[in-house]
Amino acid sequence: MSNTMNGLIKIVWKQLGGIHLTVILCLFLVIDLTIGYICLNRHTILFAPLNDVGLMAWIRTYGRTNLARTAWFFALLLLLTLLCINTFVCTTDRVAVLIARRSHIARQHFVFKFAPHIMHYAMIVILVGYLCSYLFAEVLVSRTLIPGMPFRLPGSDIHITLVELDPLYYPGSRLPAFENRVLQPRARLRVVEGDRQRTATLNINHPLRCHGYSLFLKDFTPKRKEGGMNRSVRIDLTVRKDPGVPLYLAGIVLFSVGLALYLAEWVVLRNLRFKPIVATKGET
Repeated sequence: MSNTMNGLIKIVWKQLGGIHLTVILCLFLVIDLTIGYICLNRHTILFAPLNDVGLMAWIRTYGRTNLARTAWFFALLLLLTLLCINTFVCTTDRVAVLIARRSHIARQHFVFKFAPHIMHYAMIVILVGYLCSYLFAEVLVSRTLIPGMPFRLPGSDIHITLVELDPLYYPGSRLPAFENRVLQPRARLRVVEGDRQRTATLNINHPLRCHGYSLFLKDFTPKRKEGGMNRSVRIDLTVRKDPGVPLYLAGIVLFSVGLALYLAEWVVLRNLRFKPIVATKGET
């Protein structure tokens, strides 16, 4: 019975790590993402709440009640999960072979051989991190801040205060539609925790991370240098608690290590390939 079970496990393992499965998954991903692109463009309002309510709440509401337009997204999650499993099995098999053949590989090149496998593992960690973000991230609160009014993060003694909005405006006049418009909002915040305080800058592409919380800039005013009625300064924040952030940051670091090893191997091999041959005494 145990031999049969072991044989079955080996067969399943081999199939999960096969290159044929990789090709099939990539083809289905292309088809699914093409359908998803069309659905996103035509029904953006269905997917926008994903950033505010989390995946599970979105599935129970928008996702489950609009399956004709959201089925591609569920298929995408399944395909990416299978691709992660396929990549893990295939990479693990190759790492095992590499370790088994270490006596046949030059010592100075052995470590470099792990570079592509480290990058594959890193991609898996990054994808798992994003999946954790969608599954377990909590949108705690949405809050509007005005200068000087502190806001306490839920469940903590951390107070956030908007100091000023220091936006970057469009500098030229070649595009009249953008003249005097804000290109990049930069909100300067004061973060106070007990007796300690620090200053941080928040903008659209740079959220503030603080003790497991993530603060995202959702909206702001004024949006023009000469705003008339819009001269009152405010920012709208979305506060999230996201357990996936450490995972995909770790994946990025791991990918960078693999890339560094890959480049180092290329430099070493290049130097060896083009190393000049110096004639010894007595040779012509």
